[in-house]
Amino acid sequence: MGRRTGMSPKGFSPAGGLRTALAAVMLVSAVPAAQAFLDNDPDAYVVNYYTGGGNGDGLFAAGTANQQCTNQGEPVITVLSASPGVKLAIRPGSFVVTGTDYGYLVCQGMRLPGMVVTGTGTGEAVIKVTYPPDGQWYTHTLKLPPR
Repeated sequence: MGRRTGMSPKGFSPAGGLRTALAAVMLVSAVPAAQAFLDNDPDAYVVNYYTGGGNGDGLFAAGTANQQCTNQGEPVITVLSASPGVKLAIRPGSFVVTGTDYGYLVCQGMRLPGMVVTGTGTGEAVIKVTYPPDGQWYTHTLKLPPR
């Protein structure tokens, strides 16, 4: 029996084996490529620093969320200074997003968890808001009008 053209002694075509190997390599490389697409999506890792307050949500409120409006952790709010007689309370709560210290307003109008500042007295208070995950901070001056 003679040798068939294009076939190895075991019956496999060398060109077919190469095509199979190439298809396997392409399939294996497609999985990391799909993951790389997600890793290169800048919106997947954006953290927005949201603010709110007023309208029943306290004097001021702050929180963090990604582009899907999923909570990314509560900021830390500290009082830097306050007028005599001004007392502030800082507690976890929820608020309606009305502004941003940084990022996109994709969650504007939504109620998100965060830290809420309430207060009594008349005057001003300066607070420092430190946002996770990297500790970026901003200051805000709160005005407490006479009642």
